[in-house]
Amino acid sequence: MSKGMSRQTLLESFGELKGQFDTSLAEAKELDDQFMALQKKFHQGISGHLLNAQEKIPKESPIRVQFEGFLAAVKRTDAAWQKNINCRDKGLQFRKGFNDSLLVFVYGKVKSGKSSLGNYMAWGQTDPDIHVKTATPADRQPSFFSHENTHSENGDSQNEALNRQEFRVGATEATSSIQGFRLPGLTWVDSPGLHSVNEQNGRLAKDYVEHADLILYTMRSDAPGRASDLNEIQELKTNGKEMLILVTGSDINQEDWDEVLDEIKVTVQMKPQETRRKQRDYIAEQLGFINSDQLVSISARYAQEHANDLDKVVDSGMGQLFSTLHRISQQDGVRLKRNVPMRNFYQFIKICGDELAPYHQFITDLEATMVRVQTDVTKSMTNEIRAAQAKMRSKIEISFEEFVGLRNDEHRMNEAIRNAHRNWNELLQQVIGHALHEIFSKASERFKSAVSQTWHTSALSLPDFSVDKVTEMIPSGVRKGNRGLFGGAGTLVGAGLGFLIGGPVGATVGSVLGGAAGGAAGHSAEVSTRSIEVITGDNFEQIREQTRTVYSEAIEKTIRAQADTSLTQLLADLQQTIRQLSQEIMDTQQGLDALKLAAEQKIR
Repeated sequence: MSKGMSRQTLLESFGELKGQFDTSLAEAKELDDQFMALQKKFHQGISGHLLNAQEKIPKESPIRVQFEGFLAAVKRTDAAWQKNINCRDKGLQFRKGFNDSLLVFVYGKVKSGKSSLGNYMAWGQTDPDIHVKTATPADRQPSFFSHENTHSENGDSQNEALNRQEFRVGATEATSSIQGFRLPGLTWVDSPGLHSVNEQNGRLAKDYVEHADLILYTMRSDAPGRASDLNEIQELKTNGKEMLILVTGSDINQEDWDEVLDEIKVTVQMKPQETRRKQRDYIAEQLGFINSDQLVSISARYAQEHANDLDKVVDSGMGQLFSTLHRISQQDGVRLKRNVPMRNFYQFIKICGDELAPYHQFITDLEATMVRVQTDVTKSMTNEIRAAQAKMRSKIEISFEEFVGLRNDEHRMNEAIRNAHRNWNELLQQVIGHALHEIFSKASERFKSAVSQTWHTSALSLPDFSVDKVTEMIPSGVRKGNRGLFGGAGTLVGAGLGFLIGGPVGATVGSVLGGAAGGAAGHSAEVSTRSIEVITGDNFEQIREQTRTVYSEAIEKTIRAQADTSLTQLLADLQQTIRQLSQEIMDTQQGLDALKLAAEQKIR
């Protein structure tokens, strides 16, 4: 590293570079536009698929809950991306005015000497007065500017640096704005202090630091290597920022007695070289990624008091700082100018890509919920079939109890069964519809709205009621003869025996046979006969059992068929939605990866 150079020489070298700086802002803007298109497609694609699917899912469904969680995640992602976009846009707009210069950003904790250093770079004085300013040639006059201000208490006012043409020093909150000055080829930015009592000051500094071509990180010599400083530096390094670490205030007040004035005279002296070296060694050791020679111990105050003594300027560390800035500007200035927007975009895309990570878990959770819904539907189907069958069976039993009194009248019985059949069919539709509604009440909104459809019941047929009959011949009268007495007695006896053997039917048959036998014992008597139909049974119980079976089977068959069809369609729709969501996420991830690669390839 060069021993050092003067402030004037450094500023002249920046002036020579003014026309050589280029920027990749245009390229970065092109990538920004591609990202915005990708973001829009992601939002519209995901939201569209979810909203379409939601229309088919009841509000109380766990799937609906998953969809709503998905939509909430999309909103959070949009908000996070928009926040990053706003920050980038703010930074890009900020850089636009400084495309012809190296953008040096002074960054560090409150009271770390940032503003004093900035004044020295601008005027050669840490706290310049009007005489210094008016004595500076017009072509060497720094042009101050004020940018965004937090308006925090005790901080600098809006446009204060612009109006005063210097940075405020000495105050508790010296800087509460993004402010700076320009010289040919150089833009110097003074930022609010980190860990300020006003948190927004620190946040403002962090919003802009990433847009710097070169960061000068300042830390006080009286407290070097504090953990808070080291953490900030580590973060900057992790994000690929170019930086130079400055140990400010590396001086002490030397008190001597002035014999002439007869008073104590205070002079500024540099801390011993060994002390400064040990401080840099300690900081470098704690950081672990930097050599102590790459840190610079400085005292702007000492350099100011010895401006005309180059050796002492070098000893102040400012000469080394000037030399380092010169080397960076000459060797790396153009590269830094080009790389920073691309490097920032690369980090931006990386952060945006991280926002997609939770979506893979959302997909996994949605698939698990779908399996759970399938299980619930299957379980509910069995329960609802049993409930529907029980209700149907109860109605059928009530009807048949009412039919008992009609068993001897085929016509009336069949008419009653036909009327009941219509009522049973209506009830069948009701219990099936109710069952399917209950099965899919938390699964499919589309099916819930279609439960009024008519289930096919025309195929449900029942046999006609019929009775079993036999035709019998019975005596209708007897013509006189000497056998009448025996015939009559035979008839009575036969009837009695027939009854004992076969009941009413047996009595009838017995009377005929008895009468014939009795007649054989007499003579000349003639018996006249007539035919009658005797009921021997009916199919009442058969119809009752068949009715129960037919309707029970119809319930189970219809519900299972309709439920299986609806479940199959529901699962197909959900699978389609999951595929669509997964594809949108994959497309977005691939798009982000492509943008990240494009930015990486442009970093030289």
